[in-house]
Amino acid sequence: MQKNYLLSDKLAVKLYDKVVKDLPIIDYHNHLNFKNIADNASFDNITQLWVSSDPYKHRAMRILGVDEKFITGDSSDYEKFEAWYNSLKDLIGNPLFDWSILELKKVFNYELLPFQDAKIVWNILNEKLKTLKTNDILSIFNIEYSAPCASIIDDISVYDKTKNYAPSLRGDDFLLPTKDFILKLSSVSNNPINSIDDYFKSIEIRLGDFKRVGAIFSDHALDNGFKYLKDDGKNEDRFNAILNGEELSNEDKINVKSFILCNVAILYSKLKFSMQLHIGAERFTSTKLRNAVGPAGGFAGIGSTVDVKSLTAFLDDVDLSSYGLPKTVLFTLNPSDNAVMATLSGSYSKGGTKGLVTQGPAWWWCDHYEGIMEMLTNFISHSVLSTFIGMTTDSRSILSFVRHDYFRRIVCTFISNNVKIGRIPNDYKLLEDLAKKICYLNAKDLIGE
Repeated sequence: MQKNYLLSDKLAVKLYDKVVKDLPIIDYHNHLNFKNIADNASFDNITQLWVSSDPYKHRAMRILGVDEKFITGDSSDYEKFEAWYNSLKDLIGNPLFDWSILELKKVFNYELLPFQDAKIVWNILNEKLKTLKTNDILSIFNIEYSAPCASIIDDISVYDKTKNYAPSLRGDDFLLPTKDFILKLSSVSNNPINSIDDYFKSIEIRLGDFKRVGAIFSDHALDNGFKYLKDDGKNEDRFNAILNGEELSNEDKINVKSFILCNVAILYSKLKFSMQLHIGAERFTSTKLRNAVGPAGGFAGIGSTVDVKSLTAFLDDVDLSSYGLPKTVLFTLNPSDNAVMATLSGSYSKGGTKGLVTQGPAWWWCDHYEGIMEMLTNFISHSVLSTFIGMTTDSRSILSFVRHDYFRRIVCTFISNNVKIGRIPNDYKLLEDLAKKICYLNAKDLIGE
């Protein structure tokens, strides 16, 4: 890979080399296995590090027709490595090809190209891996802050003695709880739950627990078909039905989920959590794959455009509460919604808070060159570019922190391209400040440091 990969001209190169390349990483949303970080886990071989935990790679192999036994099945780790390594040769132009080059160069100082025999590469990388445990690898990336997801009922005591890491509350499981989940929440919060008010008290207790170990972010997946209904006064009865083990109708489920989401968002504002909303994934595609590898196997799709009326009704209800909206980050999986999300940043405000509601970076199937460029192009027109909060990986692989470098290169080219056409003034001090804000400073403000 060329040194100036993705950098369009001398100005882009200068901004990258002199301004953003060595900035610390703030990754405010990912799915890393934090127990591995706390235990400083080792890896038996390169497959366990590079392939097994990365559904992006699994998806690409499926597209290429690789048998599932070589992806998530019972084949050996070497066979899975060989399947992935040989697949790379057919992925030229796909971001996974670029990310794989960056991953091996950054962590192992190994050049993927030219391709060698898979067995030779297997041996070279495994030899290098012998001296690297989880935290050795993470230290290479200069991570200032990282927020792996955790459920409200998870044991988060592992975060007590960690530096630079805090859990991000993944809140999907408590928006439409089961009776069993309520019992678990009651236990971990040490608070009996006999009503919906008790339920919110338990959530607030657990939010306090998360706060004590450094958490400042929450996250909810508002998947394809998200609908929000205003409170009709019957949600306590619906919650009591859940407590009694009764099955709700689909309409009742939407009502309860809407009511809980609104009230929890108010708690986020009260306790000064930032709320992230990941909008638009169509998670129900292949039943066969879902049954084989679970719900997070890299086979979700992009859903329809967002129900703007539902989204704005939800934000408005929270905004009208005594605490107002928390800092809210909107991620869209459907690129058709980029302008919608960027524009909403101007629809809500709170004195002293920049970008109270803001669009997050291009996400999941869109966090590649075209997706990032398209997202930034909409954001510069429909919002305020200097408030953009930068990249986050949303990944299960510790190697994916290379995507911050990938993003920073694209940002430098985006800025330079706009200078070239006169849209942004060619004032280096202004450009330096803008690049720093987008790639680091705004995210640092987000974590309150």
